[in-house]
Amino acid sequence: MGQIIRYRINMIFPNNYEEKCGFNVIREMLIDRCLSPFGVEKVNQLTIKYDYNTINYQLDQVKEFVQLLQIERSFPLDNYIDTRTIVNQVVADQGLWCTAEEFMAIKHTLYNAERVFHIITQQTNEVYHYPTVALIGQEVVLLNELSERIEQVIDKNGLVRDSASKELASIRKEKIQVANAIQKKFDSIWRKAQASGLTDNEMSASIRDGRMVIPVTASFKRRFKGVVHDESRSGKTVFIEPEELVKENTRLFVLEQDERREVVRVLMEMTDVIRKQYLPLVKLYNFIGEVDLIRAKALLAEKIGGVKPVFENKQQICFKQAYHPILQISLKAQDKELNPLHITLEGDNRILVVSGANSGGKSVTLKTVALLQYMLQCGLLIPVHTDSKAGVFEHLFMDIGDGQSIENNLSTYTSHLNNMKLFLEHTNEKTLILIDEFGGGTEPELGGAIAESILEQLNHRSCFGIITTHFYNLKGFAQRTIGLQNGAMLYDFKEMKPLYQLSQGHPGSSYALDVARRIGLSEEILINASHKIEADYLMIEQQLQEVVAEKVAELKRKEQEFDIREEELSIVEADKSTPIQKEEVIVPISTEPIPLIVGDIVKREGKGKQGTILEIRGNKATVLIESMKFTFKLEELVVIN
Repeated sequence: MGQIIRYRINMIFPNNYEEKCGFNVIREMLIDRCLSPFGVEKVNQLTIKYDYNTINYQLDQVKEFVQLLQIERSFPLDNYIDTRTIVNQVVADQGLWCTAEEFMAIKHTLYNAERVFHIITQQTNEVYHYPTVALIGQEVVLLNELSERIEQVIDKNGLVRDSASKELASIRKEKIQVANAIQKKFDSIWRKAQASGLTDNEMSASIRDGRMVIPVTASFKRRFKGVVHDESRSGKTVFIEPEELVKENTRLFVLEQDERREVVRVLMEMTDVIRKQYLPLVKLYNFIGEVDLIRAKALLAEKIGGVKPVFENKQQICFKQAYHPILQISLKAQDKELNPLHITLEGDNRILVVSGANSGGKSVTLKTVALLQYMLQCGLLIPVHTDSKAGVFEHLFMDIGDGQSIENNLSTYTSHLNNMKLFLEHTNEKTLILIDEFGGGTEPELGGAIAESILEQLNHRSCFGIITTHFYNLKGFAQRTIGLQNGAMLYDFKEMKPLYQLSQGHPGSSYALDVARRIGLSEEILINASHKIEADYLMIEQQLQEVVAEKVAELKRKEQEFDIREEELSIVEADKSTPIQKEEVIVPISTEPIPLIVGDIVKREGKGKQGTILEIRGNKATVLIESMKFTFKLEELVVIN
């Protein structure tokens, strides 16, 4: 039997993924930075890539182009006229030809393409200044001969030159001679007519049907020999071509027709050159579009602070100081700051289960990762620290927002389950899954159980992902399962406000009772609610809040230390001649042996529930309490006999 070959199809879900994560706005920002219709077309065709080498190459191109824009100030910024339609028409129909104006447009495009080509392919000692960008021009033919030919035939005013052909030069020379002779005779006849009183003195000589005529008073028209071409509305004046000029005017008319035919012949001959250069022209248009697209990407990178992270051919997300670019721009316009995101998905911590208070930034975290990964695989630099690491995913699956389908009569939860079914069918080790409010939309006990079972299956498929939830059982499952990890959106309990910062390694608290208390819900209701909740659950929530409080305090300490260092640096810069005198602070280190060992049953002194020590590192211990792992300082723990 023959071998069965399985073809793996890359998938993006849902169909409106770009709208869900905000990439549609990024696309519009790119279009706004394009100079040509060729570039706009390239932006509209921009799609996600899955091949590591292709993505890496595109990222290097943009990175180089950022440098190019900082150095090359003479980059051509206009006259990228789209002449593809007329070129395609004359190629398809041999009876058509390009007009002089259209040849001028083609010449301008050729000229700017040549300037762009020379900028990106600059060399010193046969080494390209921008080697990755220069590769775009490998198959480009500049068509200098075509440009020079157009220059020889069409002048700067868009007219066919006399020298375009010997016949045209001869026709135009005779035309000038005939026209001068006509003018000389006409002036003489006009003066005689005026002297004889045959003309209307209020009117001047004019042209009718391309012929020079004299305005003669209607009552005298029989006294003036010639051909009547027109009369005034009142009928008082007739416009007569003098009999002596009929022959010369006829000759001039014939010469003008000959000139038009010769101009058309020259343009048709030139159009044949365009037909012969069709393929090089198509490549040139494509070249302009590619450069315009990369330039737009580079300008966007400058706008959002985009960089190329450490990019490796594997599945990973290790973003440091990451920002959602659209949200960052929006908040900056309001003089507000966006806290950076630090997130790691790799190794045994592939799936992050994020919990925490409502409006704490869980969805923003999820959308930030969704957008940045998509941008990266579209060859765009992203707003992260340069030490960040990234990889490539074959599938990007997202389940976020209200999935209710009126057309299909599906509830939010049913739609959510359909999405999970699709995820399970197509998920592999190269999949990134992003699920908001996992398991929500139905009865919590059953919803949580189903969500945990789905999460277990997803983990077995070794995928990567971020899942936001309030379900306690998912937090516990993440704590005790290899491949999963907990994360919490930090919440300042004292100020009762979210900090919009992610802390990995521990779950978060929903702060439901505290938020209700802060907004003024009666204490009677809160006490009654507490009695309806299991004591173990309340105890865990309290311990989670304490862990988060420690993280918040640590964050504030770091911010204060940073502010102090900044202040000290500013003082040193202000007066470098006056060194800052600091007292050396000696912190005593305890040398007493720690009596606690792995396996001890312990609890936090004076509060909390008992648990088992799983690991001791330095002065901290990892304690398992009700299937949840917590890290405490050893000095806080007491042994339960």
